[in-house]
Amino acid sequence: LLYKPVDRVTRSTLVLHDLLKHTPVSHPDHPLLQDALRISQNFLSSINEEITPRRQSMTVKKGEVSLSAL
Repeated sequence: LLYKPVDRVTRSTLVLHDLLKHTPVSHPDHPLLQDALRISQNFLSSINEEITPRRQSMTVKKGEVSLSAL
């Protein structure tokens, strides 16, 4: 359930990307779509930057013992 909101932003980002591809540059909404896409991509990047170190610290290679488990 915790991933559902992030998944929704991911899907919305893909929709914005496709919509921007089919919106002419001369259309008045084009700059707004660019801004919305940039904001959603920045949000997803910040989420990934926060999750990656946590995920790496939780990953234990085969044969190793996690100190946090002790």
